[in-house]
Amino acid sequence: MLEKICTDLETSKKLKQLGFDDSESEFVYWKDRPKYYHNLPFYEVDKIQDLISCFIFEQIVNELPQMIEINNNIYHLMISKNSICYFSHSRLEIFINYQESNLSISAAKLWIKLKEDKIII
Repeated sequence: MLEKICTDLETSKKLKQLGFDDSESEFVYWKDRPKYYHNLPFYEVDKIQDLISCFIFEQIVNELPQMIEINNNIYHLMISKNSICYFSHSRLEIFINYQESNLSISAAKLWIKLKEDKIII
């Protein structure tokens, strides 16, 4: 069930690598599956050095700017049923569009792209 609403392991690792704030995450990868952190066996959690947090859509979209400016063009964040993009109303142009298996992964890949391209700090 959580696989449908959380970022996958690969995307979660990339978010961690780029410094995505995981202080609010209640989900982590445990034995290659997303789990609610508080349901993990307490006697084993202390042995794990680096739990990888995974994220739901709301956590990621809260970190995305509503607007970005690229080459003097203003792009607005637009979310549809299974895609997320930045769209310029004046030029009818999409800056980048992601359509993944769930919106969490789509939003995460958009955040990763903005971070890697230094559009967000």
